[in-house]
Amino acid sequence: MVPPDTSLSVDARHPTISEEEIRALAACYGEPVRRSYILQADEYIRRNRWRTDSDRRAEVVFAITDPSGSVLLHAKAHYPSHIYRILSGGVGWNESVEAALLREVAEETNLPVTIERFLGVIAYEFHYQDEIAYFASYVFHLSTDFSEPVCVRDNEISAFRKVLPSQLLEVSNELRNLIGERRGWGQWRALAVELVYESLTNKDFIEKIV
Repeated sequence: MVPPDTSLSVDARHPTISEEEIRALAACYGEPVRRSYILQADEYIRRNRWRTDSDRRAEVVFAITDPSGSVLLHAKAHYPSHIYRILSGGVGWNESVEAALLREVAEETNLPVTIERFLGVIAYEFHYQDEIAYFASYVFHLSTDFSEPVCVRDNEISAFRKVLPSQLLEVSNELRNLIGERRGWGQWRALAVELVYESLTNKDFIEKIV
């Protein structure tokens, strides 16, 4: 769905999805699940995904777990009051996915982390009338000794909470059931949560933390 591009030139913009970059990440952190979705964009998504001044080619989604296996979630002041989701952050046009991951973790949590696994790549094709926009999520599982997270980027995160991996399906359902302006956003954001839920509730992961 996203036109393949293996260019990682320092002087040029990196593509939304680079197969060369995915292969390099997979060699270090495991083969990712690959998923693609065609999504009907609403006005809210169109305002954000069609921005000509966008500073990001994709995003990193990072599920940080503590020694008990609980997953860190976050909320922002402009979210509906009951909504939390897995942490994420932008990948710049001239930035590698791994560099963006470590930068965003530092900015949003200030936690020391270990990259445990490259969980997945989700490719999105947003349709709005006769327009199409492409985007992607690079999804990772990280671990920490779990000192208290602190967001060092002003006005970004309003609250943190922890849930068990088995509770991520409830988080996804809350996102999917949003109404109003954020309905499409919630359905889109639920997709990464569901991928993490499936990955962290499988037998191999459970045996690792028990």
